[in-house]
Amino acid sequence: MRYRLQRKDQCVHPNILGNHSFPVYSYRWKDIATSASLEILKEYQAENGLTGDQYRIIDVKEALKDGKGD
Repeated sequence: MRYRLQRKDQCVHPNILGNHSFPVYSYRWKDIATSASLEILKEYQAENGLTGDQYRIIDVKEALKDGKGD
């Protein structure tokens, strides 16, 4: 599948300095759906109200070419 619809998922990594815990808050992208057609994913995204900066559609070929594969 060439395209992926992803959502931003918050994660917390432990970070212990001395005897104190300082958690590091970050995020990762989780796949919701994959498709060979960009139009189908855009329709799915619009029908289900998956808008805003919490969601994105990526082109896997472009991400691999740019070295940004998650």
